[in-house]
Amino acid sequence: MRCTPVQKNPRISWIFAALLIVGGIAYGIPVVCRANGLSVSAMPFTLTSFACVIAAVYILVRYRMMTMVYLIRPRSDIDENGMEAAYAEEADITRIRPEYLDFIVIKGQGSRPGAMECVMSLADLCAVYRVTKKGENGTLTRSAVREKYIHDGFVFYDYTVTLGLEEALELVFIDGNRYCGIIIEPDEPMARYLMSLKKE
Repeated sequence: MRCTPVQKNPRISWIFAALLIVGGIAYGIPVVCRANGLSVSAMPFTLTSFACVIAAVYILVRYRMMTMVYLIRPRSDIDENGMEAAYAEEADITRIRPEYLDFIVIKGQGSRPGAMECVMSLADLCAVYRVTKKGENGTLTRSAVREKYIHDGFVFYDYTVTLGLEEALELVFIDGNRYCGIIIEPDEPMARYLMSLKKE
């Protein structure tokens, strides 16, 4: 089972452009003031300009150029570039026991090929939560999930691609002597399958 989420926020380009414009205006204000004989400190405007450009570059790299691929496939010791691994991706995973499956996140940036960022066995999956910003309609917030597991050791990784995502899925795995939360935005078939494995 494979899912490649896409950017769902149509305002991402406007946010990027607005940050660059604000940064350019902030940088130009001291220059214009000096040209008109006004004395202003350039430091706050330069810092604002610098912060806007850094934020714009971060948004471009994190939310426009980054790609994620979520895979659920049979565990294999075979190199992923081999024919057997490609066949494994096409297998009907609903007929395979979860103990024999891996959840994988492949993260890519720009035109570079993606690399495996996360490989977790579904045998170690202990909970699946729908998480939202406000925790309404029977969902939890990300911080509520963290609070639930923090006492036993908890780390989480955000593998979403949409800026300001309203609803995501958080998978909680047992990872050695701690819990690990993986936040994703799967398509409906993958979300349905993962929710069917919910153990809590």
